[in-house]
Amino acid sequence: MVEIRYSGNYELADLAGRNVAEVREQYKSEFDIPDKAQVRVNGKLIKSKHEHETELNSNDKLHFQDRSRKGLLLFVPIVLFLVVTSGVFAYGATTTTVGLALTDQPDFATVVAAGSPPTWNVFGSYRGTVTAGDLFTITPDANFTGDMVVVLTVTNVHDLVDTYRIMVLEIEIFDSQAIPVQVGTTEYLGLAKGEATIEIDQTGLTAPYDVQIASGFYITHRGGWTSGKEDPTILCDVMQKGAQ
Repeated sequence: MVEIRYSGNYELADLAGRNVAEVREQYKSEFDIPDKAQVRVNGKLIKSKHEHETELNSNDKLHFQDRSRKGLLLFVPIVLFLVVTSGVFAYGATTTTVGLALTDQPDFATVVAAGSPPTWNVFGSYRGTVTAGDLFTITPDANFTGDMVVVLTVTNVHDLVDTYRIMVLEIEIFDSQAIPVQVGTTEYLGLAKGEATIEIDQTGLTAPYDVQIASGFYITHRGGWTSGKEDPTILCDVMQKGAQ
């Protein structure tokens, strides 16, 4: 993703492969970028004549900024000098502070493991199905209405490969309406894909959100593996979408 900034405007967008001139034209109206605004890529100033040939890569930072007003800065000391008369240097200033009475809040969301996660028997030399059930409950703070990103990771694949030839877990998230609504996409976890990401757009949904195993299957090696190496360990990490 490429980071675009101008004044108070900010966005992350998939712009890898586009050149600076194309991005300027795309965001000119949306961010109200003036024609004379300078642009820096990863802190390096790009001259206007080189914008068409400067191609952006993933994770680049594109910063538009107004041109320097050096002439005005030079003019100010001259005016101050003219104000001083009769060789008397007069200077006056007042200072003050303001305290912002902000309200501290808890974490924007909490994650709790299910009290009774799904379980099933794992036989050796066997093709079996996975039992469906809840894994986690995600509860955003009542004052947080933004979007979230849920990242699920199988943390002990190095142990599971001693037990399984194949293991696939189908993961889904549902909200808490009377008839639950699926949130985001259906994703898969397993030996070959140890991490899955599901986005939660809270618009029209009811919290909290249940992260579930919807289904799945596995094929095991011949029995005799060390006890415990049949148990997947899954980490749930919830992040604010677009956070820096």
